[in-house]
Amino acid sequence: MPNAVADNCLSLASNEQLRVLMWFSRHQPQWDAAACAAQVGISADECERCLQFWVDKGVLAADTAPVPKARPTAVKPLLKEVVEFQKAHPAFSTLVEQASARLGKAITHGDTATLLYLYNTVGLPMQVILTEIAYAVSIGKGNMHYVEKIALDWYDKDIATIPTVDEHIRYLDACRLAAEKIEKLLDAPRPLGATQQQMAEKWLQQWQFSDEMLLKAADITRDKIEKIGAPFYSYMDKILERWFAEGIDRPDKIPAPKPVKKKGAAATNPEVSSLHLEDFEKDLLRYRPKFKKAEK
Repeated sequence: MPNAVADNCLSLASNEQLRVLMWFSRHQPQWDAAACAAQVGISADECERCLQFWVDKGVLAADTAPVPKARPTAVKPLLKEVVEFQKAHPAFSTLVEQASARLGKAITHGDTATLLYLYNTVGLPMQVILTEIAYAVSIGKGNMHYVEKIALDWYDKDIATIPTVDEHIRYLDACRLAAEKIEKLLDAPRPLGATQQQMAEKWLQQWQFSDEMLLKAADITRDKIEKIGAPFYSYMDKILERWFAEGIDRPDKIPAPKPVKKKGAAATNPEVSSLHLEDFEKDLLRYRPKFKKAEK
């Protein structure tokens, strides 16, 4: 087990992340998400995210992460080929009918060609394609262009079976619900993007910060970044990561900002001397958590 885990990551990592690291340490350099899931007791999709956590923290090398599948050549079949395949394979005809029903409209010849590409060339099971269509419809993006996009993106991440697709959709739903709460709490001017949605899920579900703590972090962030956007959420994420690592889970545990030592006129003029957050920002950017042993 790398020393960096004990030195820097014990308080940041969840039990699942630690178990996945232990499994990988035992079986490296081979990585099998399904085998890991069977032993650790979580889904293969969650195992992938746990492994990526250790890559992001620098505990594992970047090339440890699973290599994406080679995506089949994106050459869609011609209309004649689609018709011939549909006649010879009744199951595909059923897929076309059910896809049309889930989309709530008749699908075009181009859409049928996309279905055949996903079904026959990529090799996705019928129920996986139908589940992906249902998900796209549920978020207001019920068109085959979007279905193809997520189907291929998920295929690249080895999310191509009913269990892994269902697990991934549950995670995305959790991210979306968390994002809606953060948007309302912070009065965000626009919806959160995919990266910020994942941050929101982490703050609320994994780290379980209260609304009061989130607002405190947002207030500190506003002293440096007034406009809410990607940089705002990234800065706020650093603050919350630090608080989580140090066990700061109530407002009364938040340390007071350090006085800034001014030079020149500011050092002698009280009107330009003040408590500010510049030192806090510098500490935050070079922050490396130190962990204390738990008291018995």
